[in-house]
Order: sequence, then C-alpha cells, then structure tokens
Amino acid sequence: MRDQVLAALRGGGGDPEALAIQLFHAQRRASPLIAAMTLQADGGEPDPQGWEEIPAIPVGLFKELELMSFHAAPGRRFLTSGTTGAVRGVHAMLDTLIYDAASWAHFCARGGVVPGPVLSLCPPPTSDSSLGHMIGHFAASSGQPLVQLFDSDSGVSGQAMPMICVMAPIDGSAGHGPCFLASTAFSLDAMLDGTPDLRANLGPDSVVMVTGGFKGRRVRLDSEALYRSIPVRLGSPAVVGEYGMTELSSQLWTDPVAAGAIPGAFIAPPWLHVYTVNPASGAPDAAGGLLRFVDLANTDSVVAIETMDLGRVEYAADGARVWLEGRLAGAELRGCSLRAEDFRAAGAHQDSVKPSTGIADRSRGS
Repeated sequence: MRDQVLAALRGGGGDPEALAIQLFHAQRRASPLIAAMTLQADGGEPDPQGWEEIPAIPVGLFKELELMSFHAAPGRRFLTSGTTGAVRGVHAMLDTLIYDAASWAHFCARGGVVPGPVLSLCPPPTSDSSLGHMIGHFAASSGQPLVQLFDSDSGVSGQAMPMICVMAPIDGSAGHGPCFLASTAFSLDAMLDGTPDLRANLGPDSVVMVTGGFKGRRVRLDSEALYRSIPVRLGSPAVVGEYGMTELSSQLWTDPVAAGAIPGAFIAPPWLHVYTVNPASGAPDAAGGLLRFVDLANTDSVVAIETMDLGRVEYAADGARVWLEGRLAGAELRGCSLRAEDFRAAGAHQDSVKPSTGIADRSRGS
C-alpha cells in the first residue's frame, strides 16, 4: 500500500477514492484495535463505497490509544502540542517518507517556493513537532539553510527580529536577499511585540508562512491586526497560510496574498478528501459542521479522522477549499501556537486579553 500511496502523491495514476477504501481495509487487517473501533453500530463489518462512508476516528483518541497499522517499531512519533500539563496525542509513523512526500508535493503544487534561507519561528526539526519536522524538510528539499529562531525551552529567541533584519535586503541592494519566514501566529505576534522598535525590509520575493490558531487560553489574537502589521514591521513579503495537525499527514495551503491582506480558504491536495458533518448526528452536512479528513498520507495510522474544528467546504477542480469557523463549543484549545503562548504567559505572569475581530480561527493542531 505504501508504494501505491507514494505513486498517488507523486501524481501517478489510479483513483484516490478507491485507494483510500483499500487503505482502510488494509489498516483494519493490520490492527485488531482499528478493526474493533470501526465496526458498524450493529457489529457488522463496514463496506464503504466512497470517501464519506469510511468510518472516521475522533482525533481525541490519539491521546488514548496508539493507532498504528504496522507492526515494526515506530521510526518517528509526533506529539500534539495540547495545553500545558495535558495528555498529548501521539501520531506514530513507520518513517517520515510518506509524510515528507505529501507535505512537499502539495506545497510545490500550490506554487509554494522557498526563495532563500528558512527562518523558523516554529519548533526545531529534531523536536516531537510535525510542524517543526515539515519546516526542516522544506529547507532540506529546497537546498536552503535553516535558521532556527524558536527554542523549545525558552520560546521565541530574542535575536529573532534582529536576525530577520539582517537577512532582509536593505535599500534594495544590501543584505542576503529573499527568505522564507515560517511562524505560528503566536510566535510571530510575540516576536513583533517583543521588538517594537525594529523594522525589517523583506521584499516581495520573500515569503511569510503563518500557521496556528489565533485563539489561546489567555490570549485571543486579533488576526486582522496581526496580518496588517506585516507590511508595517516586515516589509512587502508574500503571505501564505497553512493548516494541518499532528493527526493528519497532509496539509492545506492558502493562495499567497500581498503583505497586509488576510489569506483566504485553505486548499486541500487531491489525495485528501474533506467534508463536514452535523456535530450532533455525525451525518454529512454540506452546509458546514465538524471537519472530517480522509487522508491517503495517513498510511501508518488511520485513513479517516474527525476533528473538533468547525468549517465549511467548497469543492473546485484544483482541490477542496476549506473555510475555518472556529472550534466546537467545549472542545479543548490546542495547536502549535499554544507553545508560544505558554512562554509568553510564563514571562508575563499575568493573563492578557487582546481584542478580537471575530475572524475565523485559522488553526494548526500539531
């Protein structure tokens, strides 16, 4: 199955929907636990005929169970960020071959470029963060150096903004040229807040990637204000949004926008089917609801997951477009941005509230 999935990720022939159904059956055969979890209500064996008939596993169960569809020792385990002190979900993988292929393929297919050094305000590639691993893989795949500006122990480095200023072109000539700045929303906000007098001059060939939710436990970022601060503080880079989560091996990307604009819908790759269900009944609801993903790249775990994120989906020839609309009431707040918020809270020793514009939460739960 792994070879078939890799071929699909690389644009090979075959029907992704049929392959997803085959993968579902293969995972049930490989894991008695997955087989038991996906039985029908009457105890019968499931026989899905399409994407949306594949039983979806709630992401919360990644905290309770090791959902592996292979028998060897995991080559990599990614952990959810969660909240401080909470149980963290685990996504075990045989290796990162398929994860890497999926992340890079869709990034490139959406016109993504890494035009220069990768400046990362995300966890390090050697950490347990799938986001950090992805950013490291992007740097390696593009042949660019990785400049790590986020430390797993202390958060956003005090040298982050000065380093970006050094890397940015000065007066259109000096400096090192364009760069790729990857950040969670809270890390970007923490860096800008911590260096109010510094200004960078990233040009339009540079790219700023923003991921992670704008809603934290103590802080709710004003997402519109953060995006509009980019041209004021960083120059005129292109801006792109990313959505993903630890339990998902594929990511969704927005189209790039000019600095100061707010990225739009998140676009899924062709091997990732996205749909919404009624939160109460679990029945598919085209009007919107809880997001479910059927991800071919989840080869080593479960192919279909149900999130706690709310949204709506529009289907287009180049991939499903997902508009996020927050999280289900009472759902645990989570995501990579929470790490940056933890560091900010530890430094401030007090709660802080920022005004909200009511813009939908754009989250990454990795």
